[in-house]
Amino acid sequence: MLASACGNAWETTSGATTTSIPKDEVASGTEETRHEAVARPDVPGVTDDEIRYTVIGTKTGNPLGICILDCYVEGIEAYFAYRNSQGGIYGRDLVIGEVIDDELGQNQQRSLDVISKGDAFGVFDATLLPSGWGDLDQAGVPTYTWGIHASDSANRPHNFPSTVVRCADCARPNVPYVAEQVGATKAASVGYGISENSRVCADTVARAFERYEPQSGVELAYTNDDLDYGLPNGIGPQVTAMKAAGVDFISTCIDLNGMKTLAAELRRQGMDDVVLFHPNSYDQTYIAESGGLFDGDVVQVQFRPFQTTAKGTALADFEKWMKKQGSEPSELAMVGWLNASLAYDGLLAAGPEFDRERVTAATNSFDDWTAGGLLSPVDWTQAHTPYTEAQPLPDGPGCTALVKVDKNAFVPFGSPDEPWLCWAPDADTDDPVPTDFE
Repeated sequence: MLASACGNAWETTSGATTTSIPKDEVASGTEETRHEAVARPDVPGVTDDEIRYTVIGTKTGNPLGICILDCYVEGIEAYFAYRNSQGGIYGRDLVIGEVIDDELGQNQQRSLDVISKGDAFGVFDATLLPSGWGDLDQAGVPTYTWGIHASDSANRPHNFPSTVVRCADCARPNVPYVAEQVGATKAASVGYGISENSRVCADTVARAFERYEPQSGVELAYTNDDLDYGLPNGIGPQVTAMKAAGVDFISTCIDLNGMKTLAAELRRQGMDDVVLFHPNSYDQTYIAESGGLFDGDVVQVQFRPFQTTAKGTALADFEKWMKKQGSEPSELAMVGWLNASLAYDGLLAAGPEFDRERVTAATNSFDDWTAGGLLSPVDWTQAHTPYTEAQPLPDGPGCTALVKVDKNAFVPFGSPDEPWLCWAPDADTDDPVPTDFE
């Protein structure tokens, strides 16, 4: 996988290709070298004036009901405009050369097209079916992705997801803690049967409730990891079963449309007071138009929520440059911004004589990357390597950022100045530490 120091070389391995880069060149660039322009005639996507990237994402056939590709592009464009206003990097502007709709099922073909053209330095990719990520990694293309596909990012050193999930089956204390905080006593955990990610998520959360019941006082009363994708036939019988079990808190591993179906059925059966835990419903427009279906619910956010304090962090820059571009803040726009931020930081660290492998190696040397306070720290020297609950937990239970829905709008779940709740490595407590990152 990634990088290990061996003698005086840094080895970056990806599938069938291995490149050794002198260790002192891995992260040799600094702000002082940012405006040094060095000719790079043989580097794909690089001219004397530009560093070009291709964007691939899902638009046609998107079943989720949220803005993906267009909003993702807005975030990348905002970040590029921000850096280009400062003179770009190495005498060049950061630009998007092509935006490609993978039409849900064509990600691999579109990725192979990008590889064969050879006119992009790197790729930004926000897809629902990441079938081309392995090909991009094999080709050594720095690829910055929407962090919802942990298994497809794992062990691919050229793939940099916006959110790193190192252990998909580790039973964390965060959901039981939330259930305790909202006064719940009996919980349910549900997911789709057709999706491995959703099924593993539902089973893992169920184990977390069982593990932390002595601390949280919240009992696991119902679990179902075999729901039909999209709930085409509704969810009436399952809600009836949860009602009979006395469930007052439901943790879900389903999409936003499924959440709406579930919330509507809860209302129909007189269970409006049940709190839903949403893993991926951070869509302000959708919530604003929900008619109160989600009031009181708690939503997990992959980054520093927009409702928290922006001063002193890159959130202020994000808000400023999204406004300058005439775009509205959104989850996918922030994903684009995060991806673009890492692409820039990798370029900067690689130095003026950058190429794809130097940027990859430099990025994989970052051990405390927060995107200017937008993320809890990522250790890219280890982040590509997954592990399981059967192994030691090197980074502990980690941190989570949350918001609550109140009157069809998001509000901070805790402190707006310290938006992350972080648990100690031993995870033997239901008392997380409110934390801020810079």
